[in-house]
Amino acid sequence: MTATAWDPPGRHADTVAIVTGAARGLGFGIARRLSADGARVVLADVDPSVRSAAETLGGEASGAVCDVADSAAVDRLVAETVAHHGRLDLMVANAGIGGGAPLAETSDEAFRRVIAVNLEGVFFSVRAAARAMIPRRSGVIVTVGSIFGHDTPVRSGAYGASKAGVVALTHALARELGPSGIRVNCVSPGQMATELHWAALRRRAEAEGLSFESVRDRARAAVPLGRHGEPEDVAALVSFLASPDASYITGQTINVDGGFQPR
Repeated sequence: MTATAWDPPGRHADTVAIVTGAARGLGFGIARRLSADGARVVLADVDPSVRSAAETLGGEASGAVCDVADSAAVDRLVAETVAHHGRLDLMVANAGIGGGAPLAETSDEAFRRVIAVNLEGVFFSVRAAARAMIPRRSGVIVTVGSIFGHDTPVRSGAYGASKAGVVALTHALARELGPSGIRVNCVSPGQMATELHWAALRRRAEAEGLSFESVRDRARAAVPLGRHGEPEDVAALVSFLASPDASYITGQTINVDGGFQPR
């Protein structure tokens, strides 16, 4: 892509960032974009392969194993980042898991696990980031929600509930942290070409007795732009929201869905 005034090389040269859920998928795409834009990125994930993922980015990218459902682990992640880099400028609370079953058949354990990672994990991440940013009166927090948090398909009740909670947290935090010079926004992806989405479509195909390919093609046909989103589509928005170009944008939830527009 040719650089423009809106996409200058090195736009985040002075940025220290943490991206959770960054071993693959959206998180890795976001980390890759921020690193390419000059940021010093800490890629965090419960999967130890996050370290090798960070190595592929080169520069000052690093990987850290962290379960966002463990508040103490998240606090250590932020503390170690600040100790090493001197500060934290950007937190991208992206880590999340899927969950697909009729609510009447969803166990307590399954429901709580989705909430623990997708909602509590975001809470722990943004709380730790806020505590590091408030004394400096500067910083940006980006949460990752989902369009399915406000129009939840069948068999996705736990997932939809968790993502709706992320939006509420984002809006409240933006109001609380605005006076401290900290901006907070949420990006809500739609149907993305990631393993998390493919897994959801496989579960749907099995439930409907259809092939994965037919369900995938049906999902794609519902998108006006005619394709599934790519991690780069979300990463570009995150990079913008973290930049000075977005200095008057906070408390927003922005869909990245190709015009899908759920009911």
